[in-house]
Amino acid sequence: MASEWACVRTLRRAESICDDPGQLEVIKRVRKDCSVNCVSLANIIRGLGGRPTDIPSARFSLKLVEESLADCLDLAQSAQQHIIAEIDTMIDGPEIKPWRDPLSLVRELHIVDTRWLKSAIVS
Repeated sequence: MASEWACVRTLRRAESICDDPGQLEVIKRVRKDCSVNCVSLANIIRGLGGRPTDIPSARFSLKLVEESLADCLDLAQSAQQHIIAEIDTMIDGPEIKPWRDPLSLVRELHIVDTRWLKSAIVS
């Protein structure tokens, strides 16, 4: 959950420094997907009996140095790849079975959004 929120925060930082309208639209689209994923993950966590929390991680959330647009987008992709890997490790667990479809959707959105961000970096 924290990595998902970190992705949103990183993309907000990217929006503030992006001056290309095409790249900005890609970044906004991906950020909105990440926001939707936050809601989905919170529902899954509640469904499993947990409490969703947003504890910023030093790895993805905190701005420690001046970041370029490429740095922000790279960090967002890294967070997305981390989320995909985490979902891959748990999706086949028996306790996850009722939540497999929404969790798979979060995973697929991140895979697609990672491609979108790569295209924004190349542009």
